[in-house]
Amino acid sequence: MPPLLALGLLGLWWLWHWQYSQTQADAQRHAENRLALYTSSLQGALERFTYLPGLLAQQPLIQAALRDPSDLSLPQVNRHLALVAERSGAETIFLMNDQGVTLASSNHELEQSFVGHDYHFRPYFFDAMHKGSGEFFAVGSTTGRPGYFTSYAVTLSGAATAGVLTVKVSLEALQDDWRRAHENVMLSDANGVVILSSREQWRFQHIDGLSDAALAQIHAQRQFLDEPLPLLGRRLHDGTLVMDTQGVGERFLVTSLPLSTLGWSMHYLSPVRPLYTSARNMLLAGLVTLSALLLLGLWLRERQKRQHMRDAQAQIVQQANVRLEERVQERTRALEDAQAELVQAGKLAALGTMAAGIAHELNQPLSGIRTYAANGERLLALGRQETAGANFQRIQVLSKRLARLIEQLKLFARKGGSRDSVDLQTSLDFVLELLEERFQQQKVRLERDGAWQQPLLVRGDDVRLEQLLTNLLGNALDALGDTPDGVIHLHAEVTPAQVLLTIHDNGPGLPQEVIEQMFDPFFTTKPVGEGLGLGLFISYGIVQDLGGKLSAGNHVAKGAWFRLALPRGEELPT
Repeated sequence: MPPLLALGLLGLWWLWHWQYSQTQADAQRHAENRLALYTSSLQGALERFTYLPGLLAQQPLIQAALRDPSDLSLPQVNRHLALVAERSGAETIFLMNDQGVTLASSNHELEQSFVGHDYHFRPYFFDAMHKGSGEFFAVGSTTGRPGYFTSYAVTLSGAATAGVLTVKVSLEALQDDWRRAHENVMLSDANGVVILSSREQWRFQHIDGLSDAALAQIHAQRQFLDEPLPLLGRRLHDGTLVMDTQGVGERFLVTSLPLSTLGWSMHYLSPVRPLYTSARNMLLAGLVTLSALLLLGLWLRERQKRQHMRDAQAQIVQQANVRLEERVQERTRALEDAQAELVQAGKLAALGTMAAGIAHELNQPLSGIRTYAANGERLLALGRQETAGANFQRIQVLSKRLARLIEQLKLFARKGGSRDSVDLQTSLDFVLELLEERFQQQKVRLERDGAWQQPLLVRGDDVRLEQLLTNLLGNALDALGDTPDGVIHLHAEVTPAQVLLTIHDNGPGLPQEVIEQMFDPFFTTKPVGEGLGLGLFISYGIVQDLGGKLSAGNHVAKGAWFRLALPRGEELPT
């Protein structure tokens, strides 16, 4: 056991070291990518202005101001420099003579104007005087604001350098962008002094110490004025940097990228704490895994001892499950048989209910027979035998329909009925012909819209569809009994699976309590003697038997609607 324990501890140590190395490599790659981005943005900000001093130094107005620096020409130069500074985005543009004294400046109207100040001690002045151009980063001795200075010598034709034109660029906006990114990035000059940083407290501190010569040079050039330039942090033997942040020492991995500008270097600081946290988490995961494997080994050992006992118990349970499954199957078959008997018994009971309301269902065809018979008698009296013969033929059709209605009682008593492909429009036209006299007597207008240009094939039979449509349209006419200018609106819609027919009237609508009970048997809102309350109950049963759905409700504007949804006929198997 001790060798195995030592091997496990060695594996945990290797796991911690490997995870730390991987996380450190990822942090290094991320730092290099971010440094490339920050360096690109910095160089882009500087390159926007590198051309400007050389371009202005060649302008005749600038050269004329140095050739004859009279009070008449300098105001014009001041205004010109102010205009160029505003359009280019430079903080200040100023012109110095060969002694370093400022003659004109874009900030001439401000209290901290550069005009009249001597900057001969600045490197950007004497570099431009001796080399033609110069650049420098410093805290402004007049304004106290840090910035990047780029300069260019102004030479007159055939003469030596007469002055220097300098552009001061503020990098504070760039530093604000770094701060908003919530990353640890800073820019140091050739002496290691931090001149830009995403953390304000790190600015104007130096990294790795300053030599006496560097300090003397900084003071001579008044680069940072009276800034104390303290040490930013201390380096450890592994190259990491420890700094005091918010009263707590924080350790960072430093990734640096040297720049071509003035010997500057860009630094990206990655906190070390997350690296140790990741390695610690991996160590804990390895420890948990090792513990789990140890527990698994103990469990397997215990399991092996009790294997025979579990096998015996499993066999007993399996036999009990077999017996229980057999009993469940027997009970299931018994319940299915009982359910089938209950369904059939329910149909027979409903048949008795329908027998009580058969007068209601036969009322419409009988009314049609009486109407055609009366019309036929009048037509015979007028000598119109052909028309009267057509009425008698309709009486025969209605008589056959009565016989089919009686046959429906037998179909309802059996377990199923006919479900052929039937055109819903044909059945609807027949029912509308039966109800034509009621439409005329009540002066009800019929409107249609929707998919009437194609056959509305549904699954069912003519008799049940006609009985269903007669009940629904009859109820709509009953609802319009006291409504002047009554309208029944029919809307047809065909979907891939169903045919939808909506019957909407502009009557008084349905109360909520009526909608909840309207498909119950013997429920009616008509006066005593005018209805048995079986029409909608029978209609609902027909729709259910055809595999469809019947629903009702009130329209937003006015009136009630009934929506009939039946399966499409073309979906029947061939």
